[in-house]
Order: sequence, then structure tokens, then C-alpha cells
Amino acid sequence: MKKLFYFIFICLCFSTITQAQQYRLKYSADENRPLSLENVIRLSLENSYDLLLIEQDLIISQQRIKEAKFLYFPQLSLNGSVTAYNLDYPIILPEMIGQRLLMPDPNHQREDLFYGVGISAVQYIYGGGRISSTLDLARASNKETQSRYQNAKNIVIYSAKTAFYEYLYSQEKNKLAEDVLNQAKRAAKGTELNSAQKILLSAELSSFESLASKAKEDLNKAKINLLKVLNKEFNSEVTFEGSLDYSPIDVDLKKLNLWAMEFRPEVKSAMYKVEMDNIAVKLSLTRSYPDILLGASYDRQGVDNLKQENMQVSLAVKLPIGYDYTTQVKQKRAEQRQTVLRQAAVEDTVRMQVLEAYNNLNFWQTETPNRIKAWETIRSQFKNFMKNRSSLKETFESLNYYYQAGVKSLEAQKEHLVAIANLENAVGKDLK
Repeated sequence: MKKLFYFIFICLCFSTITQAQQYRLKYSADENRPLSLENVIRLSLENSYDLLLIEQDLIISQQRIKEAKFLYFPQLSLNGSVTAYNLDYPIILPEMIGQRLLMPDPNHQREDLFYGVGISAVQYIYGGGRISSTLDLARASNKETQSRYQNAKNIVIYSAKTAFYEYLYSQEKNKLAEDVLNQAKRAAKGTELNSAQKILLSAELSSFESLASKAKEDLNKAKINLLKVLNKEFNSEVTFEGSLDYSPIDVDLKKLNLWAMEFRPEVKSAMYKVEMDNIAVKLSLTRSYPDILLGASYDRQGVDNLKQENMQVSLAVKLPIGYDYTTQVKQKRAEQRQTVLRQAAVEDTVRMQVLEAYNNLNFWQTETPNRIKAWETIRSQFKNFMKNRSSLKETFESLNYYYQAGVKSLEAQKEHLVAIANLENAVGKDLK
């Protein structure tokens, strides 16, 4: 039986290690594998400074909830003291060391010591709702922090997507620029040229070389920006894989607005802030309510011994008296009104962002297929054109048209993907 148990344990351990290795091979950036969009997003979330900071805020808010719950428990105090004394008049020891009464004693010797040990407990029976409101406030603050975390997370995801799409666009544009430059060089080979044609050739080749150089520089900038989003060293040997595929999506503006009100963290955060202000108003009102407390203590004390025993149980009512109750309530209600107005402003801003993103996506879903179709047509025509022997001027003009059409097609595919990411960010939900 024992051998069977060991065998099962070893199998489980091996299975766990194997799964961990597969996970690492699939998602780790340390392996020599190109990173997909999903891995770029995951690494961006793992390495984001903003998310790491807000994670600490989440820990703080969760601990505050625990602290508020502890207010329901009795406040316990355990103390012990040893006092050397020489009195001409009775005194009470400070509260921090027990508040014990010491009396003058004509038989007191300098080496005599007064000992005391005790335990006390104070339990709130009624606090005017202050304890429950404090707990509600801590919970609302935790929810608001979670909304801020989700908002920061959405921003990181959007930044990762846009940087990734920009890199793919720059990569494809760089390939196209190199292809155009190579075709221009091939077209110039084996051709006898006069002086004017030589000038034209030099100027056009220089122009195509500049396009290729600029495309390569844009690719380097896009990679640096993507590494910045990943929060990795700029000299990291990281490669990426993906494509600028055009895949239109169906969207409905009414549904998008409803989703935004449900999923956008900013809307939730504003709602929780309103809730926090409502609780703050309630807390300011409870300051005028009485406290009812139950206290009990047990104490042993004496000179050079602990023979004397004291026990007590008390029920107390404490009615606070202050002059600023009404002013604080008015202040909190004014702050509550401000937060309600800010919530309305946030909702209006979110709706406007959804509308702008929706219109932008509709534009690119109309524009992108037109540019792709134009690029495919020009590419097909250009292949036929290059089979015929044409003048250098016509060849270079055709190459320019070919390059510009290709760049416009790539740009449209990139902008369409960015428009989807922008709309998802505006809605707070993945639309795919």
C-alpha cells in the first residue's frame, strides 16, 4: 500500500513538472520562440509598473476590510507592572501601566515593590452604526481599487495591441520597401543609358533607397516601442509573429453603450465613489449618536505579592457633544453631490468615446476592403507590366504607384485592427 502511495505521488509530481514545462514553452519569452499577440499582452500585464503599484493598493484595501471587521470584536488588554514607590499622598498609576491606586503606608520599606497583573475587555454594544459603516466604506474602497486596477489593465492591453499592430505594419512595409528597391535595381541592369537617363536612374534609386531606409528606421522604432510596452531591455533578442489580417466584425451602437455602462471600469469606479460618499454622509450623522459599551476587568495586585483580587463589569453610555456636527454633514453632502455630478460626466465621456470609436471602426471597415482590392489589382497589373520592356521613367513611376498602393493597403489593415482595439477599450469588453 505504501509503495502504491509513493508511485502515485511521483506520477503527480512528474505530471505537474511536465505541465509547468509546457506552459513555459508555450508562453515564456525566454525561449527562442516568436511572441504572438496573446503572449505580448500577457507579458505586458506581468511587467506593468502601474499594475504592480495598484496590486499593492489592493492588498492595502483588503487589509483595511480585515481591520474594520476587527472592530466587532472586544478590545482586550493584558498588563503587568512592578512599581517601586515612596508616597506621602495617594496616587493613581498612568493608564498605560494599569491605573492602579497606590496608598501611603507608614510601614513601607524602600525595597518593597507593588505588583499588579490584570486583563480587561471592552465591547461596543451599540455605536450608532459607525462600525458597520466603517466596514462598508472599506469594502467600497476595495471595489473602487479593483476598478482602478481593471482600468489600468485595459490601458496596458490596448497599448500592447496598438504597439504590436504598429510593429507588424512596419515589418510588412519594410519588406515592401526592400522589394521595390530590389526591383528598381534589377530594372536598371543591362540597359544602355544616355546622360538624362543616368540622372533619372540615380535620382530614382536614391529615392527608393531613402524609402527603404525610412521603412527600416520605422521598424526599429516600432520594435523599441513594443519592447517598452513589454518593459524589457531594448537590446533584448525577442521576435514576434502575427499578420495584419482583415476580419470585419458586426457591431451595434446601442449594445456597445449598454456594455460600456456595464463593463467600463471608470463607470464602476465612479459608482463606488458615490457609494463611498453616501457612507461618509452616514458616518458624519452617526457622530451625534451615543455609544453603549460593556467593560469587564480582572486584576490581582499587592505589595510584594498578588493576594488582592479585583473584578468588575460595567455598562456605560457615552454621549458625544460637539459643535461641528451640522457643518460636517453639510460638507459631506456637498461632496456627495460633486461625486454624483462627476459620475454623470464620466458616463457622458464614455458614451462619447464609444461613439467616436464606433464611427472610426465603421470608416475603416468601409475603407480597408477598397484599399486591399486596389492593391491586389495594382499588384496583378504590375506583374504584367514588368514582363514587358518599358522605359525607365515608366518603370520607376509604376514602382512608385505599386509601393504607395501597398503601403495604403497595409496601413488600412493596421488601422482597422487598431480601431477594433480602440472600440474594445472604449467598451471595456473583448468584441471578438
